[in-house]
Amino acid sequence: MSEQNDLVAVGRMVRQWRERLDPEDLPGFTARYGRRRGRGLTQEDVGHLAGFSTRWYSNLERGVSTPFSDEFLDCVSRVLGLTEDERLTLYTYTVGRTPPAGPQMDTSVIGPALARFVLMQPYPCYVSGPEWDIVIHNAAASQQWRWMPHGVNVMVWALTYREARLQLVDWERIWARPMAAQLHLAMRKSPDNARLCEVVDEVRRDDVARRIYDESLANVHPDGSRRRVYLPHHHDQEFEVVFLCFSPMRDPRYRVMTVVPANECDNQRFAVPVPGLLPTAS
Repeated sequence: MSEQNDLVAVGRMVRQWRERLDPEDLPGFTARYGRRRGRGLTQEDVGHLAGFSTRWYSNLERGVSTPFSDEFLDCVSRVLGLTEDERLTLYTYTVGRTPPAGPQMDTSVIGPALARFVLMQPYPCYVSGPEWDIVIHNAAASQQWRWMPHGVNVMVWALTYREARLQLVDWERIWARPMAAQLHLAMRKSPDNARLCEVVDEVRRDDVARRIYDESLANVHPDGSRRRVYLPHHHDQEFEVVFLCFSPMRDPRYRVMTVVPANECDNQRFAVPVPGLLPTAS
């Protein structure tokens, strides 16, 4: 099979992958753009969500010989929800090689006990490092945050990805500004941290995120904060969640984050007794 025929064949497969995707799989998509008849996204949808032009993505489906970057192919893989085999096919027939290895969870820095604690949580739970790279996450987190299994940095996703601006309700005021303030303060404290510098540079390449980052000077920790999100297959229904955040004493630079439904936190069954008052004897 010639190279051109390879490109045409993979273009047909990419179109099929795009057309099989349910818009309801993308949190906030139908809330913003309305319900669609049947399944499938448009080329414009995929290009926008991947952060590339429609023309660039269209070249992929039309089998046009183009120097596609790893960043572009991985963004398309993420948006279309490709399996590892499909991602391998995409790379093999577009750039003639295997894709870079996917992210691997490394629990050595947090220990097996904390890793097990994270994995057994019923609610979304994950650990991020000093630069907000994901160390480990549980199954509930990968269901609620579709980007997490792809090894995307928390700050980069929240501040620059189009999917974040769909899923996170009142994105700039409630999510982006407090998170940019955290990142800004971390950078001031550790200006020589090479990985943190990379994260900040990536955030500031986005025009909107750069403005927000440069204007954010106050530090706001997310522990206990209430924010609203869209979830897959719930159309325009907004869910209020509470972030519970803590750090392991062995290394306080790491953050353990659990996202709990707000109504569970408000449930009176879990009310803390007033100090000094004993339950009445029955």
